[in-house]
Amino acid sequence: MGYGRIRRNVSVLADGTMFGRRRRGVNPWKVGFYSLAFGVIGLVLWQFNNIQPRMLAMVGAASTATPGSVEYAKRGEAAYLQGDLTNAVLNFRLAAQQQPNNIAIVYELVRSLIYNSYGDVRNFKDAEEALTWSQPIAESLPNDARVQAIYCYALVVNDKPEDGVRACLRAIDLDPNLADSYAFLSIGYYDLGRYSAALEEAQKAVQLDVANLDGNLAYARALYFSGRFDAALQHFTQAAKANPALEFPYYELAFLARRIAIDRNDESKFLIAVGAYQEVLKRNPNNVKALTRMCQAYLEKSSRSVEDIREARYYCETATETDPTYSPAFRWLGEVYHRSRNYEDATATLGRCMELEKNFPPERRDPTCWFLRAAGLFVLGDRYCDEAVEISKDVLSWTTDELSIVEANKVINKCADAYAGTYKTPTPIPTATLPPPPIL
Repeated sequence: MGYGRIRRNVSVLADGTMFGRRRRGVNPWKVGFYSLAFGVIGLVLWQFNNIQPRMLAMVGAASTATPGSVEYAKRGEAAYLQGDLTNAVLNFRLAAQQQPNNIAIVYELVRSLIYNSYGDVRNFKDAEEALTWSQPIAESLPNDARVQAIYCYALVVNDKPEDGVRACLRAIDLDPNLADSYAFLSIGYYDLGRYSAALEEAQKAVQLDVANLDGNLAYARALYFSGRFDAALQHFTQAAKANPALEFPYYELAFLARRIAIDRNDESKFLIAVGAYQEVLKRNPNNVKALTRMCQAYLEKSSRSVEDIREARYYCETATETDPTYSPAFRWLGEVYHRSRNYEDATATLGRCMELEKNFPPERRDPTCWFLRAAGLFVLGDRYCDEAVEISKDVLSWTTDELSIVEANKVINKCADAYAGTYKTPTPIPTATLPPPPIL
């Protein structure tokens, strides 16, 4: 049986059969009903946020309202006290997005961002974000001491110490009893090379607040530079006690202990450094930075033994396995291999470091990955000189580190001796070198 022919001259709209057999006039009762219904729907949509919790409560269900800024701030504070800076930043940021002019919230967000930037070379953008949050509120509240102080800190960690010092001095003028202002001012002076002033301001910070974390860190750095090593260690230890769950004060303590151990050939200070790293690893055995620093510490020992090299290699290899994207682990493992005269693995490992850091801003890269790899390639034979020279020229085009400039030029000089006259030795200036003219 086929389908009937469609009668295009007859329409259900034309004869009224879509809504019934016949078209009738407008029903006033229906008009009233639909008007009332649409009015109720509009009212519900308008008052949805108020009606929803009540309706859900009637049926025994709870609403899932978005937390407010106060709740996010509380979560951020709890994470900070647990040493979880990632979640502290996340929650303080959510709170600040709701209240960008809340001084207490922005202050804690900026400080947490800065602390988190210390924890990993890959977190450098956190420091930049700290400035993004602190600058607008500093401009809108120029007469608030805490705002100017945290703005000062953000400026200093973003390599703007002169501007930071001015902001800190303003903060001190507004409130001479705020310890943080003196601590951040000390850091600014330290970066400007004004070490006596840095020492004086940091001392004021700890006098105002003996447990101030930033004050003790700043004072310890200034004491170290003035040669008062034991006093510096005491204040680094005091800083770590301010919040024992935070990791970065332990790194500062360990760094100083390692420097003293090397300068004084003092094995006891080496043990202090190892103990600080172990404190971090006790909380998180997979902390890639602590594993890498353990490797570095064993490699730097002045009384380094074969066993120390093995320990260094173990910690660095564990770090690279734990996080294959953490470039410092490959940098130090490459040096372990290089010092062990395993140049094949050294050049390959340092090449991985270069690959991971090639997209970093030049000031964030570790030039050792470049010049040490070039040195290893030269040792492997003259046939690698082309690549070694290319790498050396690359690092010379962006580094300002004096040691790196010297070492990169050494490789170029050695290759020039190996291929007599093929390469022109560049001057030791951190700029790109031109290709050598052809030999006719």
